[in-house]
Amino acid sequence: MLETFTAPYGIRKGIIMSSHRFQKLVDFIGMELANGSFPGAGLMVDRNGDRLFEHYWGTYCSHGQRANPLDARVSHMLYSFSKGISATVIMIAHQKKLVDYDAPVHAYIPEYRGGWKDVTTIRHLLTHSAGIPRCPLSAVYTHDEWGKGVAACCAAPVEWEPGSKTEYHAASGLFLAAEAVRRTMKMASWEEICREFLFTPLNAESLTFQIPSDPHVALTPQPKDLPCLIDTARFKLLGHPGGGCFGRLEDMIKVLELHLNQGVWKGRVLIRKEEVAEMHRIQYETLIANAVKSGSPRIHEPWGLGWLIRRDLKDHWFGFGQSTCPQTFSHAGIDTVLGIGEPERQIAIAFATTHSPNSPETTIRLRNTVTDLVVEAL
Repeated sequence: MLETFTAPYGIRKGIIMSSHRFQKLVDFIGMELANGSFPGAGLMVDRNGDRLFEHYWGTYCSHGQRANPLDARVSHMLYSFSKGISATVIMIAHQKKLVDYDAPVHAYIPEYRGGWKDVTTIRHLLTHSAGIPRCPLSAVYTHDEWGKGVAACCAAPVEWEPGSKTEYHAASGLFLAAEAVRRTMKMASWEEICREFLFTPLNAESLTFQIPSDPHVALTPQPKDLPCLIDTARFKLLGHPGGGCFGRLEDMIKVLELHLNQGVWKGRVLIRKEEVAEMHRIQYETLIANAVKSGSPRIHEPWGLGWLIRRDLKDHWFGFGQSTCPQTFSHAGIDTVLGIGEPERQIAIAFATTHSPNSPETTIRLRNTVTDLVVEAL
């Protein structure tokens, strides 16, 4: 039974399934807030499409004021959680036969040629194995900025044979994959494609790759000086398929639930089951298993297509915790945003803080503890 619960440390009201079942979780985040790990946080947990827990702590910084009470209306800068969103849109494009995962990138972007670029595929872009992790990209919010970004990727040197290892591509991989989709759709904007393929079908109206017109946007990390406009001079990932999405926790949850429900949303099949299965298959599982068996260094991470799959990872930056199943999928957004789907228990978790925690170690501890306490509560 859902009930309203008010916790200590000045925490705002939230909705929880059972006060005693989630008390440890509420106390933990409240104590982190009291100790100064962050000024505010929001957490939402769904199971089988039902809201089990929703709570907001502390404050957030808007463009003109630092200490606004945090609540469900607030949109967050999702940073690299955007990759899970964009990869889902690319999966839908694949289902529509607009792109082929194993086609060379130059089949869609002819100027992406030369050396190992000739054998780079869309699958490489989606698995952080394309060999261009350090491509210098800035904001791609305008048409001209987007074009310069494509040119920068095409000029970037490929550092290793595509597929031979993985290394996190902060912006370039999902950006080029999105450009491939755009070129099959008469160069529609990424925002238009995402809205048509995903945001509107999910009724996830807060998700956007544009600068929101709604004033309730949490700026993270919090700027030193106010007022602070949301512009490309201050926020370098604006417009990026790999880091430029905004949205509320409730709409992050919808994306996670779509995957947990095998592509079905409100009784409607948005994505075929086999497409979802391929997206959540560890693409380099054989190479990882061989490295583990031989005791060799693991040079491939357990990436699906856009999501990191837990496999045997523990105490990870992506907050898998100790208790989730090996098929759990996740993506973080810098050190402030986390989205997790746990298929075995059908749990979706959206968690955001309103400023960077005081150290990377704090972020890792915070995320993994939250995940484990959610699982314990259930």
